[in-house]
Amino acid sequence: MYSSVGGTYYQTTGSQMATNIAHVQSIQGQIITQHAGTYVIQSSTMDGEGAPLSHTTRASPATVQWLLDNYETAEGVSLPRSTLYNHYLRHCQEQNLDPMNPASFGKLIRSVFIGLRTRRLGTRGNSKYHYYGIRIKANSPLNQFTDEQTMALRQQPIYHGKKMRFANNKVEENDGMYSHYNSGHQDSSQTQQQHHQQFLGDASGAIPNFVEVDTSVMPLHDGIMMDHIRTFEKIYREHAEAIVDAVVNLQFSLIEALWQGFWRNQTLEQQQSTDNNYEKRLPKDKLYTMCKYEPLQKYVQRSDYAFYQALVEVLIPDVLRPIPSSLTQAIRNFAKSLENWLKGAMHGVPDEMVKTKVGAVSAFAQTLRRYTSLNHLAQAARAVLQNTSQINQMLTDLNRVDFANVQEQASWVCQCEDAMVHQLEQDFKKTLQSQNSLEQWAVWLEGVVNQILKPHEGSANFPKAARQFLLKWSFYSSMVIRDLTLRSAASFGSFHLIRLLYDEYMFYLVEHKVAAATDETPIAVMGKVRQFIDLGNAAALNSLDTCNVSIAAGVKPSYIPHNTVINSSGNGHAVDSVTTSTNAATTTVMVLTPAISHTGNISTTAQTNPISNTHQVSLRATPATTQLPAGQKTIVVMPVSTVGAGEVYPMKRMKTE
Repeated sequence: MYSSVGGTYYQTTGSQMATNIAHVQSIQGQIITQHAGTYVIQSSTMDGEGAPLSHTTRASPATVQWLLDNYETAEGVSLPRSTLYNHYLRHCQEQNLDPMNPASFGKLIRSVFIGLRTRRLGTRGNSKYHYYGIRIKANSPLNQFTDEQTMALRQQPIYHGKKMRFANNKVEENDGMYSHYNSGHQDSSQTQQQHHQQFLGDASGAIPNFVEVDTSVMPLHDGIMMDHIRTFEKIYREHAEAIVDAVVNLQFSLIEALWQGFWRNQTLEQQQSTDNNYEKRLPKDKLYTMCKYEPLQKYVQRSDYAFYQALVEVLIPDVLRPIPSSLTQAIRNFAKSLENWLKGAMHGVPDEMVKTKVGAVSAFAQTLRRYTSLNHLAQAARAVLQNTSQINQMLTDLNRVDFANVQEQASWVCQCEDAMVHQLEQDFKKTLQSQNSLEQWAVWLEGVVNQILKPHEGSANFPKAARQFLLKWSFYSSMVIRDLTLRSAASFGSFHLIRLLYDEYMFYLVEHKVAAATDETPIAVMGKVRQFIDLGNAAALNSLDTCNVSIAAGVKPSYIPHNTVINSSGNGHAVDSVTTSTNAATTTVMVLTPAISHTGNISTTAQTNPISNTHQVSLRATPATTQLPAGQKTIVVMPVSTVGAGEVYPMKRMKTE
């Protein structure tokens, strides 16, 4: 029972109130201890505005217990305030109780769940106020109700309180009445959103430990002070917290606005409707100047890799666990938009920082696409692995494959031991015959990866060995699929699906193994691989057996806005000197691959148009006085497209001529 006079102490077990009630006089109110925690029900304290919390003394004991039975506190989650109030109205109707107004109910919520905060998610005009740190229990019957089912029960008056100030893209605490209570029609997708949130991972660790900017490697310059660095670190973390709020509530469209607010590229309407105090704490011009400071770029890159990895683990905590297709599609659409959102939000930001940010977010988007595809394959394959007739047919067809011939053809390419290949063949057949679940197959696949890579653990050669394993695994599985195709195997479709899944899952496992071995996050590993691929495609020198490609930093003259220098010497060291034409419309591209020791620099000049930012370039011969030493050859690399406009170096998608 709930006593409205003085303070009452309740001890409960499960969802039942204890029958033994000990009355304890308390000025602050009542304490309810449940298996999930201890809750204080205030009865005579004052709120932030000095108004007595008299509404709590009118709360029914059934209402208090109803709150404890259906809601729980948790880090990194939130619920719309309107949704909670709708649930409360339904409860009052079922219990024949007179409902409190929204503001009073809000105070009761904060009294029961101590430490609850309020935040607004959404743009002005479409925003919704949320209780941050609370969620519906998984076994609560409230999960089945939609907002429409309780909409007719809502109170008509609109309650006004003190205005909430939008700061740092978050809403400050408001212990008073609702400042924005919308009695209009609620979005029918709210219930679906709450359902989807059950499939998300724990967001309590989504904010990694951002280390400080290492200013010891380079002195501060351009008027940058240590206070500016510390302010940036603080607001960057706050910015990350706001992104987590949006992600855990599946409010993906808010990410673009958050980025625009941080980089000060908001529309006029956004500027008028929000009080973004980032500008007060770190002015835009100072922020953009700091973006040219290399240690800050490293800080952002390192932080983004860690942060985006944490977000991946929130959105897709288990790549094999079934998740709704609608959630999968929402994540894929989110990934598809990320890069364009960020580029638009960072318009005018120094190119060095843009490249750093875009590189990390591109790796994040690619990871989301890969993991959702892997999850989709897993659900399709699960049905096959649970079908006894299909498994029997697969076994029959697999036993007809000439594995000796497969090994004979593949051994020259892969150079794998016959005994190991035979062991994998037998283990695969045994696991298939056992009709193991998808999760059991995952354990077997991980065992294969561990067995192959164990000899390379702790060595610098580990990443290369991991990549070689993936190539060999793919080659062998292709040979088996080829044999099944030639035999017109009835289970070819099932094998093809299983092969796609296992290839993707092997990639997933190896990616994480390499990340652990190199003390990086998987996203950081893939982000750096992407940079390597871009430069590798630019040089396209894979056919040169003895040539080590090196990228020279180069000196970019002020009159040449696009100047890319890619060169190499026989000993693997970049050529020191970089020559450029005095003509403002030219830039020099050098690639030297001497077969014998050579000390000279042979250059080839490529024509560009710095005004129109032309992607195509043409070559002109070097001066006749330039002679190639005997046995030397010069390979000219021509840029055919650029990363972006402005001062961005044309490093991507280049061809060799």
